[in-house]
Amino acid sequence: MKVGIGDRVRFLNEVGGGIVTRIEGNLVFVEDEDGFEVPSPVFEVVVVEQRADIKSATHTSPGAPPKIQSVTEDVSEKEAYHEELEEEGHDDFSPSLYLGFIKSGSVKGDDKLAAYFINDSNYYCTYLISQRGDDGYMYAMQQGVIEPNTKLPLVEKTPQELDTSLDVQIILFKKGKPYPVLKPVSNTIHVKAKRFFKDNSFVANDFFHQPAVLLSIIKSELEQKLELLTEREAAAIIKEKEAKPAPKVEKRKNTPELLEVDLHIHGLLDNTSGLSNGEILNIQMDRFNAVMEANKGSKGLKIVFIHGVGNGVLKTEIRKELERRYKGYYFQDASFREYGYGATMVIMK
Repeated sequence: MKVGIGDRVRFLNEVGGGIVTRIEGNLVFVEDEDGFEVPSPVFEVVVVEQRADIKSATHTSPGAPPKIQSVTEDVSEKEAYHEELEEEGHDDFSPSLYLGFIKSGSVKGDDKLAAYFINDSNYYCTYLISQRGDDGYMYAMQQGVIEPNTKLPLVEKTPQELDTSLDVQIILFKKGKPYPVLKPVSNTIHVKAKRFFKDNSFVANDFFHQPAVLLSIIKSELEQKLELLTEREAAAIIKEKEAKPAPKVEKRKNTPELLEVDLHIHGLLDNTSGLSNGEILNIQMDRFNAVMEANKGSKGLKIVFIHGVGNGVLKTEIRKELERRYKGYYFQDASFREYGYGATMVIMK
């Protein structure tokens, strides 16, 4: 939703908000309840009430319940399309949406987490987030429409309060422009409190200035199959893999032109017992990102990330990260003769 003068807004990464008094380039000036004008980047505020809604509210009789109106919008005309909301590099056939969680400070000794709905795609998204009650009925929690490439704050709670399963339903569409056929999505997101007490669960990302836990709303077929595994089955798979001798990859000597990085978990940790598949993947991706960040500016350096073949999850995540976070870096399968299908080579720019 575009920010306009007179809109009531809330700061995304700080407490408070107010009324927009003026806009200068990418800066909005917000007058808080004390009358102070606070400057903020436009992407760090979210509209709570538009100017028209505020005006109509002031004309409502005191004590009268707010009017709820049904609204329809013609989005078929070309004028409804806003090119400035779209970003290059997004795959319209595989849109990315997440529930994001960041640490928001401590209140009365309880660590609070702020939850966000993140739309990392060029689609508008109508969403409904619900929770199943003990009585078997669904209880709606959050509902709305989020613009392309936007994040919206949802709730702020303790990890224990967020330990639940959320049903998320979404419909994706574009205004004034054709788009591929996408079926409505309905997924259950399992939020586990124990995840928030592990530092390696919070990772660097493109959506916040601080590490965050990101849970995919639209899951690949492989991710869905992995979620069907029981904890016992997952533990059995890990145990079986640990029992097998690690595949022998001839270690080559690193040179100024080439760096080889082994992402096999047994090379990163001495003991992996008790770790879930997701936690192992997070550790491997943390290592990948650390190497990429450490070698930024090493123009022409070739980095070979050895991820193995396995079930293909790590390779897929690496390629998604390269396309999303490291746009413009050239990458390809590493030498088949040396690594088979188990490595990806990135050329730094």
